[in-house]
Amino acid sequence: MSTPVYRDEVVRIEPKGIEHVIAQERHGKVSSVFTLWFGANVELATLTTGTAAVTLFGLSFWQAAFGLVIGNILGVILLGLLSTYGPKLGVPQMVQSRSAFGFFGNFAPGTLTALAGVMWFAVNTVLGAFAFEELFHTEFFLALLVMVVIQVVVAVYGYNMIHLVERWLALVLTLVFIGVSLYAFTHVHYHIGYNPKAPVAIGVGGGVVEAVGLAFSYLMGWTVYASDYTRYLPEKTSAGSVFWNASLSNFIACVWLELLGVGLALVLPVYAQNSNPTLMLDHIHPGWLGPVALVAVLLGTLTANVLNIYSGSLSSLVINIPLKRWMAAVMVGVLGGILAYVGHNSYYVGFQNFLFLLGYWLAPWSAVVLVDYFFIFRGSYQTDTFYDPRRVLQPGFWAWVLAIIASVPFFNQTLYVGPFAEHFPQFGDLSYYVGFVVAGVLYWVLARRRIVARP
Repeated sequence: MSTPVYRDEVVRIEPKGIEHVIAQERHGKVSSVFTLWFGANVELATLTTGTAAVTLFGLSFWQAAFGLVIGNILGVILLGLLSTYGPKLGVPQMVQSRSAFGFFGNFAPGTLTALAGVMWFAVNTVLGAFAFEELFHTEFFLALLVMVVIQVVVAVYGYNMIHLVERWLALVLTLVFIGVSLYAFTHVHYHIGYNPKAPVAIGVGGGVVEAVGLAFSYLMGWTVYASDYTRYLPEKTSAGSVFWNASLSNFIACVWLELLGVGLALVLPVYAQNSNPTLMLDHIHPGWLGPVALVAVLLGTLTANVLNIYSGSLSSLVINIPLKRWMAAVMVGVLGGILAYVGHNSYYVGFQNFLFLLGYWLAPWSAVVLVDYFFIFRGSYQTDTFYDPRRVLQPGFWAWVLAIIASVPFFNQTLYVGPFAEHFPQFGDLSYYVGFVVAGVLYWVLARRRIVARP
């Protein structure tokens, strides 16, 4: 007996894994792209990205704002472009990546994407568990367990349930964070200047570059998921509409929440530097707003993490882990929960390092898949090539590896400082931009013969 076609049923577990979405299964409106990404980013991890620009690098409000806005502009352009692949191709993002990397060459970025899903899940779940602790006065382990179970259940149901949850919670979270913004932005001392005694202070110029990198890396973490949430849209959906819905929703939500994080770090510096960042929200005024904001943290954890579990599970299927999608979702949730429990005592430094490590491989990956789509194949693929294991290694894999190696001298974070960054700390971390450019140029050179002989 054949499985019924999966369309817009919400309370049915999505039967599809990484298979191509056929025409009969296409459904949904492009506006769902806006609400999905807006809901995913109106949450505490986005806010703490802005807070880190002050607590770690010592930037003033306006210095941090400049860097964060630039980083977000760069990030949303990439995310918007990659989102357009979904309606056109009907496959998850990491399946499309096989075109440039090859079936087995794609195992490397696929594995890193699956691990990133686990790590993002851990980062966000720590924040949700902190909020649960504050609200209900429980032990961290119990709070963590409750958060993991709820998030995994939503992700197990899949694509339609995720879009529904994001649509409704985006509205609730917007209302709450408007209240928090009224408090923060009316109490910020905008005249406070650069703090040279901050833990990772490297000068104003370097700090601004690092702020650009924080915002850029945060959004880069979403790029490997982009077409996962547009692949069911009808094939004739306007690419421009997809781009602008994805780009604007991410830009508005991220800039808003990151600037809110900057503001709170300057209003409540003692709590901003604590390893538990929910304390900032618990000490805002009026007093009743603190608990309401903590409820928003719980909901925001859900909106962000269902994407991390879902896309992490798809990536695990891309590297041929022999599980059904819902089983892989449970696996990502369990592993992320364990990681959250182990690493919850050093949030800010760990969060900064995690964001930078993501950018080191995501920037060159993005360059490769963008060049592949827009300049090599120009959006015209044969779907079967995505699932052909005979395409073992393609030029994109080598361009990606060489670009990462080329960017190592420019690394600048607490785990490792490259030779260029060590001698010129005022430039901050330039590795993302070096890796992106090198990967894009190398891949175009290595693959240009395919422009004439493309299928």
